[in-house]
Amino acid sequence: MKVSHLLCLATALSLSMGSNFVAFADCDGNADKSSCCEGKSTDAAQKGSNSAPSADETGAPAAAPTQADASASSTAVQDSKKGRPRIGLALGGGGARGAAHVGVLKVLQEEGIPIDLIAGTSIGSVVGGLYASGMNIDDLATKFEDAELMKQFMTVPISVRVLVAPIMVMPRFFGYHPYDGLYNGVKFRNYANKLAGTHNTIEKLKIPFAAVVTSVVDGESCRITEGDLGTAMQASTAVPGVRKPVQIGQKLFCDGGLICNVPVNHVRDMGADFVIAVDIDEPLKPVPLDNFRKMGSMSKQALRIQLNYQDVDQGKDADIVIHPDTEGIGLLSRNKGDAKRGYEAGIKAARAAIPELKRKLTEKGILCAK
Repeated sequence: MKVSHLLCLATALSLSMGSNFVAFADCDGNADKSSCCEGKSTDAAQKGSNSAPSADETGAPAAAPTQADASASSTAVQDSKKGRPRIGLALGGGGARGAAHVGVLKVLQEEGIPIDLIAGTSIGSVVGGLYASGMNIDDLATKFEDAELMKQFMTVPISVRVLVAPIMVMPRFFGYHPYDGLYNGVKFRNYANKLAGTHNTIEKLKIPFAAVVTSVVDGESCRITEGDLGTAMQASTAVPGVRKPVQIGQKLFCDGGLICNVPVNHVRDMGADFVIAVDIDEPLKPVPLDNFRKMGSMSKQALRIQLNYQDVDQGKDADIVIHPDTEGIGLLSRNKGDAKRGYEAGIKAARAAIPELKRKLTEKGILCAK
């Protein structure tokens, strides 16, 4: 494998899980690329092409562009929740650290905090989408803790994929040119839809939901609000270089964490009056200088700095940010101990945030069930 390919892979491993597909996606054409989707949302499918869509390389048929308004779901929420402000949940990317999201949701559910809207980036789209489908929170926690979910995300260990990469290149010599990436993500898409049961299309979800993705060609941050749920997750978790991007019409989408890792502004755009953001990236902490003599230590630290800067900036527009301590949990870890630690960190951080959260909700006139 060429050095350039290895560098690309190293960069990819530093990103959160993410890739999305669906009949419809909102893109921010005027976004400041250093922040998250500030500006007017437009229909990505409409902008993509006037030609008929084709099936993407992941095996999912590309749906025809739709004229539907992205705000339809949030409007429905507004009509059904008159009398109190709407609460939105912004779930950030972070791969295997997504177990922390489950811990946070567990506490919010126990405390009777209502959730009216959810937007998720990368693994946040997976947890958020399954929660919106009505999946039992304890069952979702088990999928992380027994490592089943991450094993379905990477059906073959990434070290094996890297070793066989030269063999995977061979078909290109015979005219087959798939999109770049080690995994297709089809098995994960099917697995996610199975977990969602009968609520496996976004329109059928019990809570309005958006999966946040990045448009590969123009770099816009987009949200998918219609269509097949599993494919939306597949697209939102398409880490460049690791998972193949997902094509819809003439648009190509990959992990939303490239631009918008904690999608607070997307939730605002969907109609939320109060936003709870969950940041599951590793916190920046003081470390001995000798730590950076180790191989790979600088690339890891560079990732922490980049994500921390992005997450803090995007979290400024949230009413409250919950930040579990996920230090030491790898993005692509399939270790059961890491999953358990992430889940418990989510519970701990959420419980610590509950007093302030309830105080702010009360100020907004929102009474919790408990």
